[in-house]
Amino acid sequence: MRVPVKLLSAAVLVLVVGLVGAQDNDVRGAWKADTYVLKDGAVHHVEGLMIFSETDWAVVYFVKDDDGQPQRGAGEGGPYTLDGDKLVLTRDYLVIAGNEIGELREIPLRFDIPAVTDPVIEPCRIEFGDDQITIEFPSGNRMGFRRSSGL
Repeated sequence: MRVPVKLLSAAVLVLVVGLVGAQDNDVRGAWKADTYVLKDGAVHHVEGLMIFSETDWAVVYFVKDDDGQPQRGAGEGGPYTLDGDKLVLTRDYLVIAGNEIGELREIPLRFDIPAVTDPVIEPCRIEFGDDQITIEFPSGNRMGFRRSSGL
């Protein structure tokens, strides 16, 4: 049976476009924190790094004041799932502390670890751009990242 060239070409095009789209939404690798926008629109200076493996994520970030001095910071991690624009982060590990900065309240030093605290499930929405991602958290706050490296 002969397959018409136009039909074969269309099938190859669909396959290639599908593969390119899948690669565009590959979250694995390292991402540098770029923006931190609160639900009310307030923008904060942020610096940090988020890393995604095949199944796990980890982030360390610092919120800085207008002079560039870190006023709060966090390290978090655990497993994740990604389905389209639905990113579900399970936070098994957390260390966080910080001073009040703008609308952000003071946070006393806190540690969360498995077998001591329950994991936190955060169903997020993720947007992909050219070497950029934006994660919208359940709180309505958003963090933007730019690709630092792939896996």
